[in-house]
Amino acid sequence: MDVRRLQLAWLASFLAVAEDGSMTAAAVSLHLSQPRISAHIAALEAAVGAPLFERGARGVTLTPLGLRLLPRARKVFDELQAAADDLDAARDRLQGRLRIGSYPGASAVLIAPLLARYRARHPWVEVDLLEGDVAKLDRAVLREQVDFAVRPAGPTGDPPPSSSPLCQEKIVAIVPARTALDPDAVADLGFVAGQTVIVSGDPQGGWSDYADRLAEMGVRPGRVITATMPTTVTAFVRARLGFGLLGAFAARAVGGPDTATLELPTPPWRREVRIVPAAGADSLPSQAFIQLLRRHGPGLTEGLASW
Repeated sequence: MDVRRLQLAWLASFLAVAEDGSMTAAAVSLHLSQPRISAHIAALEAAVGAPLFERGARGVTLTPLGLRLLPRARKVFDELQAAADDLDAARDRLQGRLRIGSYPGASAVLIAPLLARYRARHPWVEVDLLEGDVAKLDRAVLREQVDFAVRPAGPTGDPPPSSSPLCQEKIVAIVPARTALDPDAVADLGFVAGQTVIVSGDPQGGWSDYADRLAEMGVRPGRVITATMPTTVTAFVRARLGFGLLGAFAARAVGGPDTATLELPTPPWRREVRIVPAAGADSLPSQAFIQLLRRHGPGLTEGLASW
């Protein structure tokens, strides 16, 4: 028998009749007319050179030859279905590279858990993360070293018009554990006046993001230490060298039993976090991650930000 003469439709009708038990039922399941099903079976039996079904008053049953063909016909369709599924996955799956820019707090609380989900969904996408302060992230966006950056607005100027808002992150105070403070002093940040304040930021660019907020409340610290990393802020607070001011994301990531976090009044102790895209970098991998970020970000940052 020349298998090149066989038609897939004949095998489909053969399987339907064998599984459904009659030409009529097979016609219904395949959405074909009964004469068409009968014609397919007749053509297949002619190609095989022998009957595959025995016709009776109660329907049809497989002949010994039909029983031999049945598992092989099923295997043919199983392989075809597997091939179709593989092609669908290859057509729809994301490939390429995703380059994310982020600041440390967002990297710990948002980017890391979302990347775990993203890589499980899109294992064929290569992912790179560039982390830094606002100035470093803006340079990376300008030079198209990242597809987009997640960064707080300020202190080095407003983000470009192409950026879009993501959330409003709280700014909190970090104090040594079991520090007794007057609630009124917390509400107006009076406990900071004349004290050493440790903040995270760009040591060269200064700490204007926090200074402007303190000035708005009429509070002047005695001394300011600007650290590059949030872990340094908490280390200084833990050593009782001063009080810290941090974004709530970073405070969550680096906090421990030796420090406590204090909610500060709003406004002004909120900062806008934005997504800043690089020119011409609106790729499918980046779109998929930003969608994931907006969908699951609120749950990951509950109590730390408003969306």
